[in-house]
Amino acid sequence: MKLNKKATALLLGLTLGISGTAFAADGADSFSDVPQGHWAYDALDYLAKDGVIDGMGDGTFQGNRTMTRYEMASIVAKAMQKGNLGVGDQAVLEKLEKEYGSELATLSKQVNANTKAIKDLNAKTDKFKVWGMARVQAGDDNGLVNNGRSGTYNNRFYMDLEGSMKINDYAVARFTVEKNAHYREKEYTNSNKVGVLVPHTDSSGKTTYSYENRRLSTLNKDSILGDDNHNGSISNIWVELQLGPQHNWYTNIGRKWNGIGMQNLMLGGQVDGIATYHPIEGGHGWWMSAQYWKSSSDWASYDGTSYVYNPTTDKVDVVGHYWRNPVVGTLNFWGPLGKYIDANLAYSRVVAHDSDTDNGNGYWTKATNFYGVDLKVRPLKDLAITGSLVKSNAHGNAWFEGTHADRDIAVRIDYRGTDLNKKGSWGVYAKWMELGVMADLGHDDEWTTREPVGANGTKGWYYGFKLVPYKNVEWETMWAPHLKEGWSHAGGDYSRHILRSWLDFHF
Repeated sequence: MKLNKKATALLLGLTLGISGTAFAADGADSFSDVPQGHWAYDALDYLAKDGVIDGMGDGTFQGNRTMTRYEMASIVAKAMQKGNLGVGDQAVLEKLEKEYGSELATLSKQVNANTKAIKDLNAKTDKFKVWGMARVQAGDDNGLVNNGRSGTYNNRFYMDLEGSMKINDYAVARFTVEKNAHYREKEYTNSNKVGVLVPHTDSSGKTTYSYENRRLSTLNKDSILGDDNHNGSISNIWVELQLGPQHNWYTNIGRKWNGIGMQNLMLGGQVDGIATYHPIEGGHGWWMSAQYWKSSSDWASYDGTSYVYNPTTDKVDVVGHYWRNPVVGTLNFWGPLGKYIDANLAYSRVVAHDSDTDNGNGYWTKATNFYGVDLKVRPLKDLAITGSLVKSNAHGNAWFEGTHADRDIAVRIDYRGTDLNKKGSWGVYAKWMELGVMADLGHDDEWTTREPVGANGTKGWYYGFKLVPYKNVEWETMWAPHLKEGWSHAGGDYSRHILRSWLDFHF
């Protein structure tokens, strides 16, 4: 082993006594607060110039105070963790290690104890995690004027709080809490009504009663009566499991938001049920899913009920029909078709839709089978085009008059996109949709912008842009200047325009 003169001199000094007088320096000053008269100056400076030690990380050794042996041992311990040291560096460190052996042993025990404590703390904090986002939104929507049902989500404060609780390595309990705080009373009162019995007396003196909607007071616009899924209570509860010998059957059981299709046309909403997802062995990146579910939202109930006074019994009789939410089984497959194309195939069948009034009509559209296909093409690096089609076997309904009420079509074009961790990232999009009233099992209405409650169909263009002005903050604006709604029911057409802008703060 051949050492240079500097290393040899240092080793001699360390051998004679590391606490003795340091050898004269050659004028180097690697650490600003270690005086050249310090007993270990030459050894420290030698190792620093070779990049073996770095002091306290800021180019200093924290003042002119005398370093304790534990501080010196800590620096030596850090240096010992580095690899590929030169012969001279290694020799100097070995001498320092012998000098501070007892302190290094004590530090090692302390590090092990701290590591265990940190590991235990991480295990505890890993059992419960919370994340989500808060939204501030403003906009304009004439849907309130046209149908008295849409437009409730234009001007609001919104929060989505999500949490997970670890059960074991293969099971997690999940929940979501959502809250909409509407700050324009007019929107709320136009979209929330209460049914009352209204008497009608004809010329013969006969009185009948009809069931009519009357608007609610604005006093409860944020109460539990206003928005059941977004009133600040726990809206979704489910368990995520990893089943099978390889734990790759990813299964959800409970109530949660679920989407089927790239643009959530076949389904996009809250459901109760079970769904399992599994990568297909040898499938070149393809996945499959099997689901059994029932909608938990109000959209799936059709109420054609009226109330008529019966003079014979002096009671109000219930006349009409009420259908339950359909129970559905779904098979879904998705994956790549080459490098630049992704595909999705879905089939759903209504397996139970008994009528509560036992009139035999069942699910109100009379549809039992739903088929969906999606293709996403990336012709350029920053350009993606997604096309989606959903069709049902719905039949025998007045909405079919001269329309395609059993069909959903959607095309979306995206250029670039946002990254919440990348300030200044942006993207623009345009999408065209023609959505039939009986085509799907409840597509995602994207906060009533795609066929709100009360409309029979939606057709038209949407345009938007997204921008990340700050990390974890996203600004989006969406504009639909001319939507045709009610188009799938003769005589019910009207034009709707929407302009919305919002800021999302993710945490």
